[in-house]
Amino acid sequence: MIFKSKYQSALFIFVMAVSTMVGAACHVSAAVRLVVNVKDAATLEPLEFAAVTFRQPAVAGVSGGHTDAEGSITLTVQPGQAVIELNLVGYKAQRRNLSLKDRESLTLNFRLEPSTSLNEVVVTAREGYNATSASLIDTTAMRHLQPSSFTDLMSLLPGGVTKDPEMGSVNRIDLRSASGMTQNDDYATAALGTAFVVDGVRLNTDADMQITPDANRTSRISTGKGVDMRSLSTDDIESVEIVRGIPSVEYGELTSGLVSIKRKSGAGRLEARFKADTQSQLFYVGKGFDLSGDNTWIINAGVDYLDSKIDPRNNRENFKRVTGSLRSTKRWTGPVARIAWNSNFSYSGMFEKDDNDPDLAVNNTIDFYQNSKHTMRWDNTLRYVPSVASVLQELNLVSGLSYGHEQLEQQKHVASSRVMPMPVSLVEGDNYIGYLPMLYLADYRVEGRPFTASLKSSGRLRFGGSSLSSALKFGVEWNMSKNYGRGAVYDISRPLIAGNNTRPRAFRDVPAMHQLSAYLESETRFYAGKHTLSLTAGLRETQLLHLDSRYELSGKPYFDPRFNLVWSLPPAYVRNYPLGFELAAGAGWHTKMPVAAYLYPEKLYSDFEQLNYYHNVEDYRVMNVRTYIEDMTNYCLKAARNFKWEVRADISYRGNRLSVTYFRENMTDGFRSSGFVHTYTYNRYDASGFDPYAAGRAPLIEDLPYQTETYLAVRSKTTNGSRTLKEGVEYTLQSRRLPVINTRLTISGAFFSTTNSNSQSLWYKPSIIANGRELQYVGLYDDLDGNNYRSVNTNILFDTDLPRLGLNFSIGVQNLWLTSRKTLRRDGIPVQYMDVNGAIHPYTDECLSDPYLKQLVRNFTESSFVRQNVPAETSVNFKATKTFWQKRVGLAVYVNRLVYIAPDYERYGITIRRYSTPYFGMELNLKI
Repeated sequence: MIFKSKYQSALFIFVMAVSTMVGAACHVSAAVRLVVNVKDAATLEPLEFAAVTFRQPAVAGVSGGHTDAEGSITLTVQPGQAVIELNLVGYKAQRRNLSLKDRESLTLNFRLEPSTSLNEVVVTAREGYNATSASLIDTTAMRHLQPSSFTDLMSLLPGGVTKDPEMGSVNRIDLRSASGMTQNDDYATAALGTAFVVDGVRLNTDADMQITPDANRTSRISTGKGVDMRSLSTDDIESVEIVRGIPSVEYGELTSGLVSIKRKSGAGRLEARFKADTQSQLFYVGKGFDLSGDNTWIINAGVDYLDSKIDPRNNRENFKRVTGSLRSTKRWTGPVARIAWNSNFSYSGMFEKDDNDPDLAVNNTIDFYQNSKHTMRWDNTLRYVPSVASVLQELNLVSGLSYGHEQLEQQKHVASSRVMPMPVSLVEGDNYIGYLPMLYLADYRVEGRPFTASLKSSGRLRFGGSSLSSALKFGVEWNMSKNYGRGAVYDISRPLIAGNNTRPRAFRDVPAMHQLSAYLESETRFYAGKHTLSLTAGLRETQLLHLDSRYELSGKPYFDPRFNLVWSLPPAYVRNYPLGFELAAGAGWHTKMPVAAYLYPEKLYSDFEQLNYYHNVEDYRVMNVRTYIEDMTNYCLKAARNFKWEVRADISYRGNRLSVTYFRENMTDGFRSSGFVHTYTYNRYDASGFDPYAAGRAPLIEDLPYQTETYLAVRSKTTNGSRTLKEGVEYTLQSRRLPVINTRLTISGAFFSTTNSNSQSLWYKPSIIANGRELQYVGLYDDLDGNNYRSVNTNILFDTDLPRLGLNFSIGVQNLWLTSRKTLRRDGIPVQYMDVNGAIHPYTDECLSDPYLKQLVRNFTESSFVRQNVPAETSVNFKATKTFWQKRVGLAVYVNRLVYIAPDYERYGITIRRYSTPYFGMELNLKI
């Protein structure tokens, strides 16, 4: 595999080198080479996806296209009189008359001003015009959606489904996954491997190590699950790009996708938002200040507060969020270069509480949970852009610092059904310990102090010719993460779980993680007549530094080659309007390193009772255990890698666009908890003949006869044992606004098939008692322990904009045609087994006749593997916004599942009825 990767890397380096050299050397003469550069009039930032239309009276047809990431497009046209038009959603259109001379090379610079017209309102996600499949969501779409957190934006993606807020557990992202999936931590790599980038800086969660042994609260812990989307407010966001396909190699530490967030920048009125819905209340206020008077120094500030009740009837369980940011943008313009410095300070606080009512509990028991997270970030970006045309396009230096103050507190009454040893032994071997009380109050606290730092240096070079243009991106990135917290702090004689098998460990004792990455990417455009071929090919290298040499990851670089190819065909003209065609394809590797909690797990403490002498006289009681302390570090742990590829077709005509994408992803080494067989030996002491009254003391193991026993147990370690296979089709059809009624139709949806299973053999020990003892055999199974999920959905959205009335409303029809789940087939027969002595044997047909070994066969009914289908359901959602007083006051309302149609269905002879109630809310928006 490594051999193959090296040749793949060499091939991509060769493609980039050839593309760059050809881009610099080739220059084929043409009639007229027209270069169009488009920038924001206020910020001077390049504007991507601007539609450029070029018309010549003397030449039949229309030519044009869309600007690239640098806000540029190059056209080859004929000399003579011409008209060029520019259009971009959210900006005023521009038009110029041109007179082109023969064999002239002309550069046009446009500065677009923000549009105040509501005719360009887009209230849903739109497909980007970049090389890979991506969804673009702007402020208008978010305002119309009326979200409470970033999670709500996922409903705007192809295949997305509108859901009620779920603030009582971690909201993790799962791109291109089938609906109806049951979340399982063994398949959380898809969420962990989705990178969130805010203003150019990645949100790093590698140092998060919060943990709780309480199985009822693990869904509230985000360790190893990536970014918790509940923590992200949408009110300060200007735009979001969600890359579902193959992202640029500029972005690493990802396997599934990229979420690029750009926050608001620019002077403006004071904005305030007040929202209330069935579960929560939200308040936001923000404003942009022009301190210089000429837009060269802008300060933006915003504060957000959310109070959510998981159940409105229960005020003892809630979730609260507080976010705030202060963002500065300073620009200098000189004869040599333009320099921009962005400095952002952000705060995010999340507060969870789940507390039972002792008056309603048996014996007035207490079960209290509280988790608070405070995160402060300081990010800086320094950008250098030459004022004169040159090969160097820009240089960037980006730094990020983040510090978190996390504290989890639990208080709980713990009741035991039998006498349990007190888990207080700290050394291996034989230990005399006490007994846990049958009922006690446990106090448990976890203190985390995650700190991350990052530094990234990048640049862009550009080469051009009349028939070819090329850009070269390069960069180096360093990331560091460490947790300086005290970890779990509690009285080990009163653990939160009676069978506790850990001991307190300080997070600060865990080594820091250092990661170094570098990338090189070529963006080349070939112009052949009216054909345009765009090739983006890049290579990213990543490795962890300063790891112990015992780790397989130590000194091992990972190479991620990726490419995207777009072929823009000559337009066909229908009634004098161009019908555009575009074909695209992309493929590449994506890598995510393990987080600190995976690389440095807690030690495992196993206490085996050797002597349990529970006498009526307390002074004569004694408990002796043999303690094993095991290092659960998996030094063979590798990075998770995902290979993705996709093909896409786009058709556009007069503002209408259809985009269809087929994709496939295959990750075979995701992180999961897998079992390993451990062998333990201890003594069973017999105190039946001991007389404590005669001895005047409790028994000692040195004075007692014993019998040596061996015990087999399956213990868990983090491995690369998960496989996630995704494939499907996404589609989006978006029309232009129909005249008179000013309504736009958007149809989007997807077919998703997601298979989650193990990629490595699994050890399993049945819980069977044979001859009064646990079965001392463990089987190794090569079955696929997983499920295949499928879903098909179509969302139809009618959004109407009435500018004269200041009214915008939409009706969405959400059709979930099918959701299904199928358990992957297993025969339940092990391929090998381990005996009590640790010896491994093949499992043969003769084993099926052995009275003990046949117990290792896991029996499954045929009905277990039958696909379970849930029939179609349809819901109708309504949203409306009305503005007053020169658009300074806005009222908005939404109702999800205003109409809900879900027929009953039968499963195993049982009728299943589906019910749903509307979820609604409203908000007030002010601009003062």
